[in-house]
Amino acid sequence: MTETPSTPLIRIIVGSVRPVRVGDQIASAVAEIISDAADARTEIIDLADLDLPLLDEPRMPALGDYQNAHTKEWARIIDESDAVVFVTPQYNAGYPASLKNAIDYLFAEWKDKPSLIISYGGHGGGMSGAQLRAVLEFIGLDLVGDNVEITLPRDSYGPDWRLTDAEEVVAGYADELRTAARALDRSLVPQS
Repeated sequence: MTETPSTPLIRIIVGSVRPVRVGDQIASAVAEIISDAADARTEIIDLADLDLPLLDEPRMPALGDYQNAHTKEWARIIDESDAVVFVTPQYNAGYPASLKNAIDYLFAEWKDKPSLIISYGGHGGGMSGAQLRAVLEFIGLDLVGDNVEITLPRDSYGPDWRLTDAEEVVAGYADELRTAARALDRSLVPQS
């Protein structure tokens, strides 16, 4: 892909902020597949790096009257994205509080934003993906493809509980990821 200023930008959000996690590895492994299939640039946004406190805005996000610098920066990141991909683990049948918190910070920035959900876990994270889908549909994101559920076999973890080869695990889902990314591509309208 040849990048130009008009090449759409898809931001991939790593939803887990646990000290030992694999979401960042999965996001890195899916980024190239999504970029190629959607003919877009990708950028990974790690909520652990963003370090949002628990929602601390004095006014409701629907008013768009953000007071805190961290909220304004988060709003800018999402607003300047042509699409977003959520990468979420499944914790106790749901998605992490860190991701819910990040979603709840904003309102208008999510409206009609093309998006995809990639869940992962020992059984693919389908329950977290379904729960996240319900929330994202409610707040008005444009979920353009089916959720991609990546099952992580127990033997794919190393002794440090990180994946020994995330690319190999993700490769088994490349066709599903390409199909979802092509659906995303059809809905992209680059920001001016």
